[in-house]
Amino acid sequence: MYGEGDYTSRTRSFLKPLAFRVFALVFVFAGALALLELLFVILLHSPGVVAAAGGPMRRLVQQVYRHFNRSLIQFDARCARYDAELFYTLKPGACTFGNLEFSNAYRVNSAGLRDDEAALSAPEMIVIGDSHAMGWGVEQDQSLVRVMAQKTGLKTLNAAVSSYATVREKLMLGRLDTSKLRVLAIQYADNDLPENRTFREQHDHLPISSRDLWETIGRYYTAQQRYYPGKYTVRLFMKVLKLEPPEPDQLRMDPITPEQEAELFLHAVVKAGPSSLDGVQLIVFEVNQEFGHPRRFIAALDQVARRPEYPEWVRHLVTLDTTRVLTDRDFYVLDDHMRVSGHFAVGTALAQIVQSARRAGGQ
Repeated sequence: MYGEGDYTSRTRSFLKPLAFRVFALVFVFAGALALLELLFVILLHSPGVVAAAGGPMRRLVQQVYRHFNRSLIQFDARCARYDAELFYTLKPGACTFGNLEFSNAYRVNSAGLRDDEAALSAPEMIVIGDSHAMGWGVEQDQSLVRVMAQKTGLKTLNAAVSSYATVREKLMLGRLDTSKLRVLAIQYADNDLPENRTFREQHDHLPISSRDLWETIGRYYTAQQRYYPGKYTVRLFMKVLKLEPPEPDQLRMDPITPEQEAELFLHAVVKAGPSSLDGVQLIVFEVNQEFGHPRRFIAALDQVARRPEYPEWVRHLVTLDTTRVLTDRDFYVLDDHMRVSGHFAVGTALAQIVQSARRAGGQ
């Protein structure tokens, strides 16, 4: 047909530069993703650079680390075990656990706690809490619990286990020898809220998930340690676009007032585990990496705990606002747990409270 050759020639001359442009765009986009991936890899292994950058850069790299890299000791079969009443405890024996910024030895007693066997026999002071009090990121003798023991001279047991909330902390306390208990320190974190709320909503019962789920979560966090090209960039985009499923142990954190949070905490303290702690000095402190305000939970707890409906041993509790003793430098750059300096600062402040209470009581 007349003009067909001209039409084909014009079509080809149009498609060639279009194809080149598309190829160039794909190449540039892939190169940008590769550079971004390389940047994440470098920054994850250069926390000093991340700290110096600060601001949005630090927050972004922290999120990449926490969602796509960090492993959790409570789901590591080398260091933890399933428990039908508490979901898990630490695994008796010895293991090493770490993440990008630290690696530490764990020596675990028969109760599944990061302490020696002798500490289980009639301790005078027990500290319960989650990973912050357990000593995530520091060696065993550097934890705030050991600092308290050294400075007070009291026989002390570290009964904190990673990710326990108040309910399971008190249930663990019920397994322990409290015959000579004089001081109970409770470390609180804002992620205690879902467990404490579930306990009250379930009429003072805490449902415990199955061994199969514990093992499934363990496989998920084991897989987190494996790297493949594009891992951080692709998963970050998937996360932003809400295309990646949530972590299998993700908690629902509905908003609540500090007063309600304090009420849920005290309900767990009174109703879970040992029902009475008469004669025991109760000390409560909160740890997290927020420093923009005094601890709202701690301030609310100071008010709520004085209500007449609570037992005397609750009404006489003492609180520590850790924003008075901690700074951002006391925490790791990527991980939201304390360095050695943070444990020393909090342990020292808690020991001073214990010593003041003992002097006031004539002990």
